[in-house]
Amino acid sequence: MNPVDSAPASLPQDSTPEPASLSNLAHGTTDYVRAWSSLVASESRLARISATRLVFACLFIPALGLGICIALDAFLVTLLNRWLHDWSSCIAIVLCADIAVLCALLLAMRRWWRNLSMPRSRQALTHLLGRMT
Repeated sequence: MNPVDSAPASLPQDSTPEPASLSNLAHGTTDYVRAWSSLVASESRLARISATRLVFACLFIPALGLGICIALDAFLVTLLNRWLHDWSSCIAIVLCADIAVLCALLLAMRRWWRNLSMPRSRQALTHLLGRMT
């Protein structure tokens, strides 16, 4: 078989692209800027909608949590009342339990806040800088 016979019938004579004219370049740049500005505008609308939804969620979640806490407290008071038969004692017990849970949560949050400052990393960095000088 002859290598000339196995070649494709139509080979392009010149495979280099034509140089773009100035008007084609301006048209392409204009299309690019128009598409980019449209993308920025649509993303800013989406960001505004998302921010509004986040604000509403930030207001709704604490209200929902408070409602759940009140419902759970009412359930616990009712349950304790079946055994103790004294509403005021049951309310006082649940209130003390709520205060204890709140104090424990505040102490845990204080510890978490301290961890955010990365004390060991800062200490190691200070030690390293001290050794370098």
